[in-house]
Amino acid sequence: MDYKTVIENRHTTFAWDTDKVPTKKQIMDVIEEAWTHIPSKNLQFPYQIHLLRNDDPVIRKEIMTICKRNQGHTVEEDRGNPQVLAPWLIGFSARYVADLEIRYEPESTKGILDGEGLGTRRTKVYVGDADIDAAQTQTENIEIGLMSAFIMLGAANAGIQTGMCQNIDGDFARAEEIFNTDADPKSLGFRFMMGIGYGKDPSIRHTYHDPRIDKDKTIPFAPNDVENYYPRPASTDIIKEVKHD
Repeated sequence: MDYKTVIENRHTTFAWDTDKVPTKKQIMDVIEEAWTHIPSKNLQFPYQIHLLRNDDPVIRKEIMTICKRNQGHTVEEDRGNPQVLAPWLIGFSARYVADLEIRYEPESTKGILDGEGLGTRRTKVYVGDADIDAAQTQTENIEIGLMSAFIMLGAANAGIQTGMCQNIDGDFARAEEIFNTDADPKSLGFRFMMGIGYGKDPSIRHTYHDPRIDKDKTIPFAPNDVENYYPRPASTDIIKEVKHD
C-alpha cells in the first residue's frame, strides 16, 4: 500500500475476527521488517519484544482483569479494554544496554547502570543532580514508542490491525510473569502491550465477550467514532512553528 492508504487503514481495534487469525510467521515478518529499518540510538535497541499467542482462557481473563478501563466502575459497568483480547499480544520490556553504551564512550555515565535482568531492578543512579536512571528510562520509552508505531503501520500494510493498551500497569509484575520476560538475562521492566490480529469493520460498534463476567458487551466505541468520545485538540495546540525575530 502507499503510505496514505496505510495510515488511513490503521485503527485502534477493539473487535477481533475470531474466525481468521494471523499466523506467527505473518506477525514475525512484520516485527522483523520493523526491526530491520527502525532507527535506534547506536543500534543498541534498549527494549525487547515478546510475542504471545493469546489463546489460554485463564490468562486472557487475567489480562483483561488487570487492564480495567475505569477504576471507578464495577466490572459490570466497565467498558473494558478488549484490545487485549486479540489473538496475539505483543509485550514490550526494557533491555539492559549499559555494556553497549560504553563500547565507544567508556566515560558514559549510563555505563554504570546495573539491573541486568533476571528480575533485578536498576539502582537509582545520580551524577550530581542528573538522574541517570530516569534519562535511560526516557530513551527506552521513546524507542519502544517508535517500535510500536512501526509495528502498527507494518501490520496495517499487511492487512492486520493492532490495539495498544498501557493499563497493564495495574500489575506490571504479573505481566512480566505472563510474558516470561525474566527468561532473558537482559530483559528489564515491562512497559507496554499491544493486541494484534484481524479487526472487524471499524465503522460498527461491535460486541465482544467479556471473560471477567462471562457476558457480551459492546466495545467502548466504534473506532471510526473515536473523536466523539475523545475530541481531538486543535492542531494549533499541538503543532507549533518556531520563529525568531
